[in-house]
Amino acid sequence: MNAFPIEETFRRFKFVAFLAAFSLLVFSGCSNDSDGEDGTDTDTQPGPGGDDSDSNENANGSDSDNNKDDHDSDDDTNSQHNQPTAEMYPELWYSADNQLVNVQLSEDDGSVQNIVSYTIDGLGLGQNSLTMMKDGSLVGARLVKETFETELYYLAEPPRSGDTASYEMLGIMIDGIMLEALYTDCDGNLYGMDTGVDDGGSEGNQLIRFVGDFLAGDFSYVVVSDWSQGDVADIDDMGPGISESGEITDNDGFAIDTSTIYAFNYEEGQGTAVGAGGTWGIHALGGPLFTDDTSRLYVMTADAVITQIDPVTFDVIGEEATGPTVENGNAGWSGLAGPLTDCVTQFTVPE
Repeated sequence: MNAFPIEETFRRFKFVAFLAAFSLLVFSGCSNDSDGEDGTDTDTQPGPGGDDSDSNENANGSDSDNNKDDHDSDDDTNSQHNQPTAEMYPELWYSADNQLVNVQLSEDDGSVQNIVSYTIDGLGLGQNSLTMMKDGSLVGARLVKETFETELYYLAEPPRSGDTASYEMLGIMIDGIMLEALYTDCDGNLYGMDTGVDDGGSEGNQLIRFVGDFLAGDFSYVVVSDWSQGDVADIDDMGPGISESGEITDNDGFAIDTSTIYAFNYEEGQGTAVGAGGTWGIHALGGPLFTDDTSRLYVMTADAVITQIDPVTFDVIGEEATGPTVENGNAGWSGLAGPLTDCVTQFTVPE
């Protein structure tokens, strides 16, 4: 007589247990959805490994920048087109012998406020070229006189303190190319001035654009323009230009060949002499770096005398400043580098 009540009780128990399990499953699912929406779990996870990830994190100072490509929409990407990705300062950089030099400028008038030198050992002796990327890192090339080879090196984070500069040697430039100048356009593409058969004449001179992952040692390139037929003997450094309205331009730019300054179209390989000053180094800095929003032009002599000059008359502005001496070679045996502020490229770069 007790069999029916026990069987009924068991069925009811199973039903209640099913409801409890179902409720627990639903509650757990809602909780997981909530975590996914607020992004807490995703943000606390490290990004993918590798040197490139580390370099981007160090240069930009945040993990969110490293993951930007995975999450940004096309509209977000377009809205940030040509924008520098790190804080920029009114400054210049160059390197000679075993010195990396930071020239710190006044935000008010662009005058030299301080010059700081860092030891950078291990590079060959020769002409140095340097360019700043959009993330604030520096890419350098040292044309070694003893071997006629070009050493490419990289500073993910240019030093701001201490006595020494840490860098990564990327390798030797391929195809026997001797690079005499490096340059970055408004989109962050890297260019090199191939000095041809020697560093004193125009024979074989050409502009190349790096198309491989040069930070990983892939120095593949395409030729942008032939400079061997131009009126300029041998460009020593390439800098941005300043338009009539005072804006920074990446092409035309200001180039220098042993103290002669040219307004130079880099894609055409043609330039017009417009002034004189400096020796082998030239660079223009954009107005947003200064309180008066005025773009400025600088040159450097073989003795590392840094001068601000008028971009129209090329007259000296203010006082000159001199960098440190070196044990070997010329103290100013280098091009000048600095930040390239927000601009729209005038280069024709295939998609």
